[in-house]
Amino acid sequence: MTKNIKVQKSLVWTLKMVLFIFVLYFFIRQISQIEFNQFKSLEVRNPICFVVVVLLLPVNWGLELLKWQSILKVNSIRFSVKELIYSLFSGVSTGIITPNRIGNFIGRMIFFKGKVRGQLILGTLYSNFAQFLVTLLFGAVAFLYFFDFEFSSFKDSGKLLLISILFLSILFYFLVPFIPLSKIRRLNRKQNILVLFQKQATKIFLPLIGLSSLRYFVFSIQFLLMLMTFGVEPSFMLYSGILTVYLVSTLTPSLLFGKLIIRETVGLLILGFVLENDSIIVASSLLLWLVNLGVPSLLGLFFILKKKTYVNA
Repeated sequence: MTKNIKVQKSLVWTLKMVLFIFVLYFFIRQISQIEFNQFKSLEVRNPICFVVVVLLLPVNWGLELLKWQSILKVNSIRFSVKELIYSLFSGVSTGIITPNRIGNFIGRMIFFKGKVRGQLILGTLYSNFAQFLVTLLFGAVAFLYFFDFEFSSFKDSGKLLLISILFLSILFYFLVPFIPLSKIRRLNRKQNILVLFQKQATKIFLPLIGLSSLRYFVFSIQFLLMLMTFGVEPSFMLYSGILTVYLVSTLTPSLLFGKLIIRETVGLLILGFVLENDSIIVASSLLLWLVNLGVPSLLGLFFILKKKTYVNA
């Protein structure tokens, strides 16, 4: 038994070190994307806007914290504020090294044990999908406005594809809590994880979509404020472009580290229609990444390395 415990501890330590190397590499790689010579001409004209961006950071992650809290509460899990925060930011660290940050549940799970992990994983994935759906919904409206689709054959096809993806996503999200899984013979056991999750989803599907919407507007406003920091004049067209950037970068397939320059590239392609200075677009996108994900991911990595015991569940 003692030998098994030692093996488990060695495995956990190894995984932590691997995670540490990956996150650190990811962080350094993102920083290295900045060509500082290119940005020498940039001038911070509205520093107050940058201050507001930083002040909105706790609001951004505070909304995600409320989403995570609702998932824990619906599973009747006792937790402290410290445990709630630690698990959330640990999820940020594991999320940034997985495609589309879908692996945020990995960091969250190390703070819990037992069968409840399965429920929390499903809850986290459902919460992630809520954020995806909100990005898709508002981004689609912005996309159609930004590019002013006409009813020609090619543009009509693109419009139909976008609306179809949006419709299927909405259908999936709102049907998950109500599909009669319990009537399926293989899933009708009381303790089946999918059936249990479905019962819980009926209590959180509206709060998750509401909080995801608020968070979406917070980080999109942060992007706008970051551009304004460098003297860009705000406009409805510019904000529509920002929402379109989030839509396209979210729908763009990615592998490990695939999001390193995707948003910056998409930003150049889309915001380039309304902004002439490419360096402002790239600098704003990278700085926003550092504020919203870079610093929180390093904080989460510290919590992971510090973790020694599990939360009772």
